[in-house]
Amino acid sequence: MAVHAQEERIETPALPSAMKLRRQILFSALATAVCLFGGLLVGFAIAIAVSNLPMHIPNQTLNFISMMLLLSILFFAGAAWGYAMAKISSTQNKRRMIWAGALSFSPALVLAGLMLATLERVIVERGQGPDLPVHNVFTILFVPAAFFVAGTGGLALGLAERNLRLGLRLAAGAGLSAALGFLLINLLMDALGWRVGAPGAAERATMLTVMMAGNLAAALAGGGILGYQLSRYFQRNTVDLVQ
Repeated sequence: MAVHAQEERIETPALPSAMKLRRQILFSALATAVCLFGGLLVGFAIAIAVSNLPMHIPNQTLNFISMMLLLSILFFAGAAWGYAMAKISSTQNKRRMIWAGALSFSPALVLAGLMLATLERVIVERGQGPDLPVHNVFTILFVPAAFFVAGTGGLALGLAERNLRLGLRLAAGAGLSAALGFLLINLLMDALGWRVGAPGAAERATMLTVMMAGNLAAALAGGGILGYQLSRYFQRNTVDLVQ
């Protein structure tokens, strides 16, 4: 009986503690915020600084250089995020995770930006969309954009593990949590008087402030959910392999 009980304990390892799971969620949220949101801030700051340099270079050339710098920073920020997520989740596919982060964040952000710019011109400038207040249009456009960027990153991490089903689950979890995080911050700041499109909003840079605060919330929420989902996935795989 004692030998049999000992064999059972060896064959079925205990799942990691709740404290370890919470630590992985926290580290994933922080890694996503630091790498992706931080990379976005640094990239935009450097691009704006370069585009405003007092140099005898045509504006188009300066804008091109600024865009290339921004894309490069976003690429390395995505790679750093993939590396961090690989370390936190203890995956064996670290290199694939790094490439997944590098090749998902920058393209997803650029596509989201292009879609937002196009829709803004159609709805706000040309008035061809629904007749809604500016702050409602902002919410309608930016919440799905947060879902798209976060969902793309989650899908890429799942594909890095060669598991499409995992990728779809990560995309749904990260996308929904990021969109919800952005929405909650948007509604909170609106209630506190930071309403996009309100009188005097341009002077306070309200849209930029709300957008950046929402992006930070989206990064924390999406990263935390990704950490939870990846942790549970590797726990189950470890138990299945041992059994």
